[in-house]
Amino acid sequence: MRLPQSPSILRRMRDARLRQLQALGPMLGGSLVRFPHHSSLYLTDKYRGKTRTLYIPPHRLQEVQQWHASFVAAKKLLAELSEIQRKLLRVEIQVSRRLRGRKSSS
Repeated sequence: MRLPQSPSILRRMRDARLRQLQALGPMLGGSLVRFPHHSSLYLTDKYRGKTRTLYIPPHRLQEVQQWHASFVAAKKLLAELSEIQRKLLRVEIQVSRRLRGRKSSS
């Protein structure tokens, strides 16, 4: 992702993603899978190094899919937030170095 050099623009980008993250609502991590020879859907994830499997009843499938989609979107937003915050920190460090350089040369 190409990011601007302006701290104010970076802060606005960060704040916008934080608002998007907050608006996502309930989330559910893991993988939605259908095992061979099974018509049902399951949610699998790792817990303490072991795979857990949870049966998803058909009447809850749409709701669980929405929670899972929110989780995927949150992961993407968190990655973007991290990149933006890293860039913002880098830019702020550069600005403070420039300001210190000006004060010492005065």
